[in-house]
Amino acid sequence: MKKKNRPSIPGILGAVLILAGLMGLYSGPDISQYVFAPRDIRVGEALLQAETEQAGADGSIALHGSTAGIAVETQKKSQSGVTLYQVSGDWHSVYAREAVSGRLLTKGDVEGKKQVILLDEQTAFSLFGEEDAVGQQVRIGGKVFETVGVVRHGRRIGEEDAFAAWIPLGADGAPGCDVMVFSAGGGGLNAMHTTFEKTARDLFGEGQAFHLGKERSRGTILLRVMILIIGLRLTAVWLRFAKQKSVGWLGQIRKKHSTVYAKQMLFFAAGRFAAMILLFAAGIGFGALLVGMMGFAMLDFPEWVPRVLVDPDAIQETFWSLTSASAKPMQWRTPEMAEIRFWSGMIRWGTVLFLLDRWRFGRRKEDAEPPEQAAGGRV
Repeated sequence: MKKKNRPSIPGILGAVLILAGLMGLYSGPDISQYVFAPRDIRVGEALLQAETEQAGADGSIALHGSTAGIAVETQKKSQSGVTLYQVSGDWHSVYAREAVSGRLLTKGDVEGKKQVILLDEQTAFSLFGEEDAVGQQVRIGGKVFETVGVVRHGRRIGEEDAFAAWIPLGADGAPGCDVMVFSAGGGGLNAMHTTFEKTARDLFGEGQAFHLGKERSRGTILLRVMILIIGLRLTAVWLRFAKQKSVGWLGQIRKKHSTVYAKQMLFFAAGRFAAMILLFAAGIGFGALLVGMMGFAMLDFPEWVPRVLVDPDAIQETFWSLTSASAKPMQWRTPEMAEIRFWSGMIRWGTVLFLLDRWRFGRRKEDAEPPEQAAGGRV
């Protein structure tokens, strides 16, 4: 009795990791980020100049700083371990947040340096319980802030604290920031990201730029290669099937032509030829789709392509440039980048487990075949 090939634990685990990783990877915003150390900058002037230089780009731009481990207090309670974000007026256009009660922060709050604050649901409940937090006052470092809204906010993988709050950037009494992040929404092409990075570097000095859409593509490269290889193999199987069917149909046409007049078999022959064309077109189209999928992914990485494809010096220069870039330690890491790294790692490990399972399956299948059959002979 032939033994059934049941899915193994590594294969199932690999598929689950890949699916979970893809769901997490593409749940975040598609934005560009520029991370730099806090400096003495004029927020209003910097943002106005950035808006002018980024006028042709899609999406909004925003600037924010973050400080971990802040304590938010009321007269009765205190909540420590709060990540405090100091945000510009358009921050919520780039990092979407949903107000559960009250309102979000506005440009007027930032321009007026108002001492107002947004709390996430957990922080608001911890401080005020079932009581409405909107209109209530809290203290940060002895400075009083009025709560204008409560927002829904799930803790991100890259965030150190379980609680979060937001105040206008540059508000009176705001504490210093651990790190500053300049962001542009809308993702965009590499050229747009290059312009964004240049603008950020000119305005805020030395820092590190991240294109989150590009980082997502980087995290799925191994999975894309696996899909391409499996897909091309399936395409070859399909084309062999199409060839076999076509040979059989051509034999039917020749046999029928010897006994039936050409006019009488016209529809029969046309149907068979149309089916042959559809079979081959489906296989070729599927293969072209797979190659295009990899091609579009590679468009995110123009730095991987040498200036001259046949020039050894250009190839060597590109190789060493990529090697040095990958060996460079990451100076900064935003919560969004930390999430992408986490989910990308999950996808890579899932792909490796799935490939190992397929390789073991192929070895078991090869070992199960009789030697004569494996060699192409007959028993």
